Amino acid sequence: MRVDIEGYPTFEAEEGSTLLEACEAAGVPMDSACGGFAACNSCRITVLEGAEALGPVLEEETCFLDAPDQRLGCQIRLRAPLRCRLDPGC
Repeated sequence: MRVDIEGYPTFEAEEGSTLLEACEAAGVPMDSACGGFAACNSCRITVLEGAEALGPVLEEETCFLDAPDQRLGCQIRLRAPLRCRLDPGC
């Protein structure tokens, strides 16, 4: 499926992979200080299109999100095309 991250070339990702895994495979520099365990906010994104296909925000994510359109790249599974922007926290 198509993934479009602002400032990077659009790429195809495997359905069911996390956004973090898809970015690593495509060479998009998404940080992951905690290794993908929802213990930091370095992989935080702002979803521009496709949020409805990502499923609900997980409890593990909530303390790291500052806005309703933010998610952690390590916690979302790709099920449909996604357009987003990298929005890492401090």
